[in-house]
Amino acid sequence: MVLLALFAVFCGMTVVRVVLVRRRTGINPVKLKADDSVHGALDRVLKVSIAAWSFVSLVYAFAPGVKPWLVPIPYLETGAIHLTGVIVTGIAILWIGMAQVQMSASFRMGVDPSEKTTLIRHGLFSRSRNPIYLGILAGVSGFFLMAPNVLSFGLTVTAIVGIPVQVRLEEEYLLSKHGDAYREYRSGVRRWLGTRRG
Repeated sequence: MVLLALFAVFCGMTVVRVVLVRRRTGINPVKLKADDSVHGALDRVLKVSIAAWSFVSLVYAFAPGVKPWLVPIPYLETGAIHLTGVIVTGIAILWIGMAQVQMSASFRMGVDPSEKTTLIRHGLFSRSRNPIYLGILAGVSGFFLMAPNVLSFGLTVTAIVGIPVQVRLEEEYLLSKHGDAYREYRSGVRRWLGTRRG
């Protein structure tokens, strides 16, 4: 039940942020694509991953008899590892929430090449160019520790592979829209965590 609750908060806060940005700006911040581009492929992977994590969460909460079909990883099924997963996911949720608030009206899901949003460089963005994606990677890892099985492992690997691709696509967009301002930001703040001394 803890996994389901944390997953609901994980997804729910993003839905709330989407609604708030849309009300404030009149712009739909969801820019997911359904075309045949790399963006479209990654967006489909995102949707399937959310559906699969929802399924895993529901199984662990309400249908424990189905768990064997997910092929659990027995040596990870310990109280200490589950607790670690809860803590990691809780921290990730707080981190993502803070980053979403700091993005304010610039928050987007996906990329719209015709749009130029404000380049955010304060708060968590002064320590990571991609704090939301960093938080998602941590959160997904926490989910895996709470529900260690073959399906959740595959979903975690998918995130570890897919998110860096998405990040690089967004970096190309930011470079095209902000030019030297983004180059300067990129030279001082690392992609994932930390700053560079100049």
